[in-house]
Amino acid sequence: MKKTLFVLLFLSGISLISAQNKDNIENEILSYTNSQTQIISKGRLLLADSFLEGDLQKVEEVRNYLLKEVDSENYIALLPGEQWLISYWTGEFYDVLDSVNYYYTKGSNSYENKIFPLEDRLYYKLVEKSWNELEKLEEKILNSDLNEEQKDFLLLHLNYMISGQPLNTISQDEINKMADLFLENHPTGKYTDLVKNNIRFRFVASNWGFAFDFFMGYAVQNGALSSQFNNGFALGHGFDVEYKKFSLYLRNYIGFTKTLEEMEVEGVAWEKEMRLTQYLPEASIGYSVVDNSKLKLSPFAGIGGVAFSPTQSDINNRPELEDSQVGFVTAYTLGANLDFKLGWNTSAILPNDKTYWFLRCRYGYTMPQMGNYPGYQGNIHYFNIGIGGVARGTKRLI
Repeated sequence: MKKTLFVLLFLSGISLISAQNKDNIENEILSYTNSQTQIISKGRLLLADSFLEGDLQKVEEVRNYLLKEVDSENYIALLPGEQWLISYWTGEFYDVLDSVNYYYTKGSNSYENKIFPLEDRLYYKLVEKSWNELEKLEEKILNSDLNEEQKDFLLLHLNYMISGQPLNTISQDEINKMADLFLENHPTGKYTDLVKNNIRFRFVASNWGFAFDFFMGYAVQNGALSSQFNNGFALGHGFDVEYKKFSLYLRNYIGFTKTLEEMEVEGVAWEKEMRLTQYLPEASIGYSVVDNSKLKLSPFAGIGGVAFSPTQSDINNRPELEDSQVGFVTAYTLGANLDFKLGWNTSAILPNDKTYWFLRCRYGYTMPQMGNYPGYQGNIHYFNIGIGGVARGTKRLI
């Protein structure tokens, strides 16, 4: 009895201590007011309010406090873009030049593994007001004691800072034109490589591309073939490999036709109106002679095969049809693709007009070499319409 009572008292004591510890931690959390994160958050709010009120002296004071007093080893009080925009407003242009050059050459890794500030609207408001009063900031730069290259660089960098996210006020193409002008005026300056590597982003489609399509079509037999097999519909798919203006077309064409008369093929009787499968596999090389934002026209020539074969259901009913077919024989093909481009958004920063969906119209003239099948001479016209897509990677031009 005494032992049981002791155990109960012991457990009650533990529960009481645990509850007290929980209360202590809760009180400590509720009364915790001097954390670095909280100081940074409140400092950023004060900075934002001061900036919107036009009190640039207070902005500078708060900025300096956050950068000097906050634990910079573990916390980030202001992001580089925020610091630069603030410095544009306070007229500290030499600080911008030094900081931008250091960040893009050495300092970007120093922001890894640190605690970022809580999400707020500071950067958005800096960009928004800088855009609305862009001429005022540019006038500040032009009236400074900087040399010509420094002024031109800061004008370019300022416009770059307010382009893109979050307002998307200036397109990357416009920034690229400004960068090209800067590089033309300062081809071997201090900031030339920085502009090439970090501000001017020009992309072009790579030389290699891959495409696919699914199609349906219609085949027209001529010559002796037209008296033996009717014209028929077809289904198939294709895969393309592109290099510059050349394309390798690999196509699997399966048509559906019937016999127009009774015939004997390899000692086996084929009845009139017997269903057949027509195979026209093909590998061809095309070259684009027209390629604009709407159309792509590519004549092609290649080699493939032709065969007429009984359907599997007829073979199941008549096993002797298994080895009875007209073909496979070698066939040569000429024709042209006409692709209607349907568009494909590859983003503004990585434009790529060589990546798109397309509607493809294809005409081919196939010439089977029927020397081993006397009486089956003739050629085949086919018309296809299909839908597919082509993709090319992008590469950056420096």
